[in-house]
Parts: sequence; C-alpha cells; structure tokens
Amino acid sequence: MNIELRKMEHILICLNCNVEYDKTTLLEDIELVHRGSGNVNYDDIDTEIKLFGKTLSAPIIVSGMTGGFRKAKEINKNIAKAVEELGLGMGVGSQRAGILNKELVDTYSVVRDYTDNLVIGNLGAVNFVKDNWDEEIIDYAVEMINADAMAIHFNPLQEIIQPEGDLTFKNINRVLETIKNYKKSYKNIPFIAKQVGEGFSKEDALTLKDFDAIDIQGAGGTSWAKVEFYRVNNNEKKEILKNFINWGIPTALSILEVKKVYDKTLIGSGGIRSGIDIAKCIALGCDCSAVALPILKAALKGHNEVIKLLEKYIEELKITMFLVGAENIEELKNTPYFIKGELSKIVRGKG
Repeated sequence: MNIELRKMEHILICLNCNVEYDKTTLLEDIELVHRGSGNVNYDDIDTEIKLFGKTLSAPIIVSGMTGGFRKAKEINKNIAKAVEELGLGMGVGSQRAGILNKELVDTYSVVRDYTDNLVIGNLGAVNFVKDNWDEEIIDYAVEMINADAMAIHFNPLQEIIQPEGDLTFKNINRVLETIKNYKKSYKNIPFIAKQVGEGFSKEDALTLKDFDAIDIQGAGGTSWAKVEFYRVNNNEKKEILKNFINWGIPTALSILEVKKVYDKTLIGSGGIRSGIDIAKCIALGCDCSAVALPILKAALKGHNEVIKLLEKYIEELKITMFLVGAENIEELKNTPYFIKGELSKIVRGKG
C-alpha cells in the first residue's frame, strides 16, 4: 500500500475507533505520599527542566505521531505553535515517508516554521537492518526538521500485525554502530530508543544502554497493534492476531524495570492522561513525560485546543507537586510513593 495512504489510515483509525489497550498503565497503582504539612508555596513551584540541550517550562513533550500525508502538515503545525507558546517540546512521526518522497518533507519540516523549541526526529530501527539505512539517511532526517535529538523507534508488535509489516529485527547492533558513526562524522546529537506502546523490559534496557535516552511508551494507552488490526482484511489472520492486541508491558511496570539498570535520560510515556500521571512518572525516576493521542485529537481542532490541554496537564502537575511538597522537579524525583494493587503483586512475582 502507498505509504501516504497508510499514514492517513492510521490517523483516521485513531480518531474513529477504540485504539486504546483494554488493560491499564498501572499508574493507578502508584500512590504518591501526601504531605499535609508540605513546606511549599504554590506560586513558588518551578516545573522547568533541561532536556537535550533545551529548556522546557515543564517536563512534557508531545510524542511524535504523524507526518507523511497532507493533513499531517496541519496537525504538526498546530502542535508546533502550541509548544512554542508554552515552552515545551515535540516529536514528529516516522520520517520514512519524507525520505522516500521529497514532496512530503514539508509535512514534517513545517514544525520549524512555528517553533524554535525542542524538536525530536523519528526513524524506524527495522529500516537500518532491512533497508541498510546509513549515516546519510540519519543526517537527511535530522536536516529535514533541524532536529535537536533523534528517536529510533522499536515496534515489533506493530510490524507483526501490520499487513505491510517489516519483520527483520535481528542484528539490531547495526543501529547502534550507525549511530556511533553518525555522531563522529556528522552531529553529536542525542539518540532516543523509543517504543510505540509495547514498553521496554529490563533486558531491553541493557541491550539499549548505549542510547542517550529511552522513551518507555508502555502499554495502557494507544495500542498500535489495535490500529493495525483494524487494517487486516484476512479473517483467518485476524483470528490469530486478535490474541496479541493487548500485548505489552504496562507503563508503570516498564519504568520500574528499565530504571533498575538504566541511569540516563528516561521519558515516561504510554497512556499519560493527566498531570498526576506525569508526576507519577517523574517520581518513579523519569526525567520527563510524553503525551500522544489526546494531543492528536486536540490538534485537529486547532492549536488553541492543544494549548488548553497542555495547560491543564501543567496545572495538574503543579497541584500534585504542591500536595507532595515538591518545589521543583528534582524534589519531585525524590518524592516517596507506595506500590499497591496488581502492580505490587507483579513486582513481587516477576521471575
């Protein structure tokens, strides 16, 4: 199928179908400790962070979602205008369509017409193995959006269900070698290992330890397996694949597992739906959080809707910080918490 048409189908499915996991992020099983005597003035709370060489007004980035078809230009423009006004960061969707068809480059590059803030590029890990992508491809993607950092997404579940899926994931060390060579010969920018809704395990984190950052993208939010499932026409194949649409590591569990062995920049994402969720990710050890599906829906209505939603998240984050007695993000990272319910049982029972 034409890649532009596929990108458009993805957005239409996300907007019109139930694409969220039937299981939760398990962030509801993280209980932040309330400080009834917290020594903090609300107006003094500072949510600012430094991330990939940029200053953000709050630990929030809009996760890379789209690009590569005409409507994506408007979506990315509205997100870029919002993050510029609020001092936040954003990513773009997979840039493969722009690499294959130069006429689609502006659906990504439009972001730089509207923001000087943090912008993160996006390439697929599988293409470095299957299509022998090299340092020049990375540089083309970086220059396309003047990227401050580059995400490399790992999505085996999405690919196995996608009718056009690429299943060549062996020899993933080629990705790391290409990144290493790129940093030597081109730009020494940060590279992020990014999931797309399935989460990373502790074992993954050890494999990906040479990346500058890991973006968790755990299960409990958008299921790209579900998105692709809606596109499968073969009923026999659907009968097999339906058993995997809820596969993945819930966000809270993924953060706890990765944090055990990984001490670089960590982005908490996957089903983030409030400032409280963001605060919990930070308390669990993340440096910032990323939001996707709710922002996509807002962006189709205009950049003011994106601003309203992001402002809501920031206010909820500040209220949470006030209630746990954290005056800044570093103090929030040291906020005590309880693990309860199903997550507690899983953490105790992992073999």
